[in-house]
Amino acid sequence: MSNRASPPPCDGCGTTERLSLIIHNVRHRGLIRHFCTHCLLSNHHGLFCPICFHVFIDTDDSPLPPSLRLMCLRCPSISHRSCSPSLSSSSDASSPAAFLCPTCADPKFNYFNLSAADRISRALDEKSFKVLAAASRIAAVSMTKGAAAARYDAERRAAEAAAAKKRAKEAIEHLATVQATEEEETENSCCVVDLNLNARLHVTE
Repeated sequence: MSNRASPPPCDGCGTTERLSLIIHNVRHRGLIRHFCTHCLLSNHHGLFCPICFHVFIDTDDSPLPPSLRLMCLRCPSISHRSCSPSLSSSSDASSPAAFLCPTCADPKFNYFNLSAADRISRALDEKSFKVLAAASRIAAVSMTKGAAAARYDAERRAAEAAAAKKRAKEAIEHLATVQATEEEETENSCCVVDLNLNARLHVTE
């Protein structure tokens, strides 16, 4: 029996790993979030084509030139024109087409809608595999960038702490020097007073 702790439910819809097969860890708006596949893709429109699920992150075709893309009228989603032949053929390539991505066209649409049998067998068809692969890649890139940002922040904080420690040490050394100088000046002043007093006493005698 596996002792692996169950991941937290999806921060978007509350679904669990048992129902969605996987809960992705992703850095979203500066925070580490937990999303099911559908919610992850729904929160990252513009990073993938919602029809063929090609991911645009770190690829030669990112961003797509206007002549090759369709922009959703309601969200940042970007699709290949070639993925929507009906719209591509009915509109001029130089002008935007009246395109709605699947989630905007149908509020009940789910990118990763598995049947009960699929959840039990954990078997995926080609489309579901592409959807899961796209979500996993977006999550991986996000976490990699998040780790790099965290490492940079840690290094910056370490450098700031070292600089502050150096400044504190220099301040203590400067204070010690000032105190030593003041003590030396005080001793010299006392010596001068003593000499003057002795001189006056000698004259009086």
